[in-house]
Amino acid sequence: MLKNKIYWIGTLVWVISVPVSASPFAKGPYLGQTPPGPIAQVFAPGLISDTRPNTYECNGTFSADGNTFCYRKRRTIYITENTKQGWTVPKLVESIEKSELVAWGPCLSPDANSIYFTYANVNPISKRNIYRCDRTTHGWTMPLALGPPLSSSYKEYTCCIAANNSIYFGSARKGDSWGPSLIWVAPYANNTWQPATHISLHNQQDGSLSDPGIAPDESFMVFTALNLPGGYGKRDLYLTLRLPDGSWSKFRNLGPRINSSYFEHSPRISPDKKYLFFTRSTGWGPRDSADIYWVALKEHLPETHR
Repeated sequence: MLKNKIYWIGTLVWVISVPVSASPFAKGPYLGQTPPGPIAQVFAPGLISDTRPNTYECNGTFSADGNTFCYRKRRTIYITENTKQGWTVPKLVESIEKSELVAWGPCLSPDANSIYFTYANVNPISKRNIYRCDRTTHGWTMPLALGPPLSSSYKEYTCCIAANNSIYFGSARKGDSWGPSLIWVAPYANNTWQPATHISLHNQQDGSLSDPGIAPDESFMVFTALNLPGGYGKRDLYLTLRLPDGSWSKFRNLGPRINSSYFEHSPRISPDKKYLFFTRSTGWGPRDSADIYWVALKEHLPETHR
């Protein structure tokens, strides 16, 4: 009788101690979200984007294979990855957190083995350069400053990476560090970045152009602009197409189905070129809110660039 009691007690303890298999964070392409149409909508509400006031998620970007997603939450950067069991719960990139410096605009490399971002001291914040963390078997490395041609004595803004590893970024290299920014590209060749060149747009106007989001094949680009006439809000998203001769078309505002009376920024193009991801925010302060949005690009692009 005593043996039977011990057996049943031991069995009960074993059953209780066995962990219940938790449901995956999400399953399927793009974290299992229903694809959007031509009108922008919040991406992964309740999973990635917290739509409550005073929450801040921004800078959503996918790897080339679509199986890694990186984004910023307030001043921290998170990664989630698609496994056989589903998407993992977003994990903090601890090396960036430990650095105790301000990281802005994270962007994944195509192979998901590096995170690039603009990095600045809290005080003064006028100096911004491009930095990188690399994936190792022991986690992410501490941020590494990328010198010339990606960084300069002026202020560098959010960057993004094409499939061939060329880096597009905003910079105030012409004028003082507080002047209007322009869009630049540092082509990647011979295992290194070549000198950065300014991207000339046919209808360049007075205003600050920054935050480029480049298509993986560099066939088109979305960027943010400040203080341009005819805008819908405080900062809008614009589209320019690469022409057969390698130049860029006149840019155009992406319209009210994407832009709003708030700040639209941090555009990123999905690896299949079907979707545009971007951030809509009320501002940049600790009491402001932001969410990641996505929108189908089919109706916003000519057939030659889809």
